[in-house]
Amino acid sequence: MSKLTLSAALTGIFFIILGIVLIFDLNANLVWSVILLALGLGFEFGVFGKSYGRFVPGGILTTIGVLFLFCSIIGFSYLKFLWPVFVMAPATGLIQAYFASRKKGLLVSATVLFAMTAFFFGVSFYQTVFLRIVFGVLIIVSGIALLIPKKR
Repeated sequence: MSKLTLSAALTGIFFIILGIVLIFDLNANLVWSVILLALGLGFEFGVFGKSYGRFVPGGILTTIGVLFLFCSIIGFSYLKFLWPVFVMAPATGLIQAYFASRKKGLLVSATVLFAMTAFFFGVSFYQTVFLRIVFGVLIIVSGIALLIPKKR
């Protein structure tokens, strides 16, 4: 018997999963998020290689898989606030690769992406009325605190 090729194995696994989804009438959104999560964890635990480079696709797939699993269970309407996770996903993989290899370039790239993610989360959550009010009150209190003379 001939050796099973990777493409044949992946196609076979895809058909098996598709058959299970059709038979049990599963939510397809839930299934593909679990597939992304499983692939990401496969990279994380070294199933698809042993070099530190495996952490980048592993971090991306795991982060996106968790995001889509959350959205499949709770609702995709939250993506209007959670979209910065797409920027954070490569940063997660890069920071894991940095801890495995200690190469400074990976740390710099991950830090820039995490900073962008924090900024985008701030912009994203600023759209809610409650956070705008809280932020406005904090700014007013800060201004008043700067105007009050300090006693020595």
